[in-house]
Amino acid sequence: MNRQMRPSLTTFEEAAQELGVPKGSLRTAATEHGYLVRMGRAVRIDRNDFEALVEKCKEPAQANASSGFHAVRQSLPTPKESQTAIRVQKATERLKNMKRNRTRGRADEAERTD
Repeated sequence: MNRQMRPSLTTFEEAAQELGVPKGSLRTAATEHGYLVRMGRAVRIDRNDFEALVEKCKEPAQANASSGFHAVRQSLPTPKESQTAIRVQKATERLKNMKRNRTRGRADEAERTD
């Protein structure tokens, strides 16, 4: 008889404690790899998915660098690195826009006081 495992949902706080990782890191990994369970406002993770999530988060072994030279990365960026680069780029744009808006606000104030 082939039974499917029943979901065993837990909070990210409890799961992070069980796995020994920061709660934010666990939530980010679960979101990126599709293991986030959202029901209304409740956001959980299934204990049955812990092993699969950990496997997806493992980094491939890196080759040893030769002596006297810096190791040159010859592979393409991983999806996680690409997502990080996109987030950094978006954050930079938001900061630039905030700075522009503040500068415009000061110019408007200067005109009003003159």
